[in-house]
Amino acid sequence: MQYLIIKENTQQAKAFYEYIKTLPFVEIVEVDDENAISKKDFINDLRKSLKEVKAKKTKPLKTLLDGK
Repeated sequence: MQYLIIKENTQQAKAFYEYIKTLPFVEIVEVDDENAISKKDFINDLRKSLKEVKAKKTKPLKTLLDGK
């Protein structure tokens, strides 16, 4: 899978976008936030964080929120 970001809002960019929409192998997926994290990445990060807490590399979130 490849991502394509068209940064400019010009006539050429609009024409190119309309063209690629007509190609049968192109699927347009609109994303509200370009910095959004995927579900898979979120779960992997969560697992990594839990492992760090168990290994005492990081304090648990409750402890950090309580200011201890």
